[in-house]
Amino acid sequence: MRRISLFILVVAFTGTLFAHHPQRTPEDIARKQTEMLMRELNITDDDMRETLFIIHLKYAELRKSSNTRAEILECMKLAIEELKKVLTPEQFNLFMNRCIEDRHPRHHQPNSCIWINQQNDKD
Repeated sequence: MRRISLFILVVAFTGTLFAHHPQRTPEDIARKQTEMLMRELNITDDDMRETLFIIHLKYAELRKSSNTRAEILECMKLAIEELKKVLTPEQFNLFMNRCIEDRHPRHHQPNSCIWINQQNDKD
């Protein structure tokens, strides 16, 4: 009986933990990514802000509906290709370098920016 009570308590506690952390919407994700990119690349142009937000929103929505890691990586690849078209070469290089720097060391599988660099090197 004690184990069952403890199990119920743990399940109830876990449920309240997740209730306080709702998943972010694609709009939230796009807004955060846009602000971070603008800050990191020192972009102040409002038209560029809107362009970056639209790109980030488009791919945040696609990632949200993706079912596999391969689909998510493809979304990231497409997003980076679109960013490459709107950023200056200097901004894009800084962006790619920041992506590589920001990789968490525990991730052993290809990540968006490094994977894209490897793919671009093959082309």
